[in-house]
Amino acid sequence: MSLFSKTRPIFEEAWGTLRFVGCSRWRWDSTNDHEWYKVDGHGRYSDVAPRWGEFYELMGPDPDRDAVSWEKIGADTVSSRHFLYYFRDETLEFMAEEWSFIPS
Repeated sequence: MSLFSKTRPIFEEAWGTLRFVGCSRWRWDSTNDHEWYKVDGHGRYSDVAPRWGEFYELMGPDPDRDAVSWEKIGADTVSSRHFLYYFRDETLEFMAEEWSFIPS
């Protein structure tokens, strides 16, 4: 079983609001597509995530989760889940209880 679960919002519109409910912490990372594909890139998950440029939920134990600094909003809860959104020039990472997408 993979650590990553592809969590692609299903919608027809490309614009909208991606909302994280019960967000306890977040981080904006400079890992981009160039770093992802480098042999010695600094992406924590570039060796294990299936593909670049997707929206993922990490499942199960993750020893690398706390190896970086986070912007903290509150304490994680037992319902907190780990989400990663890889864009072309950066990565967004969230600990939240749920997510939703609302098309514009």
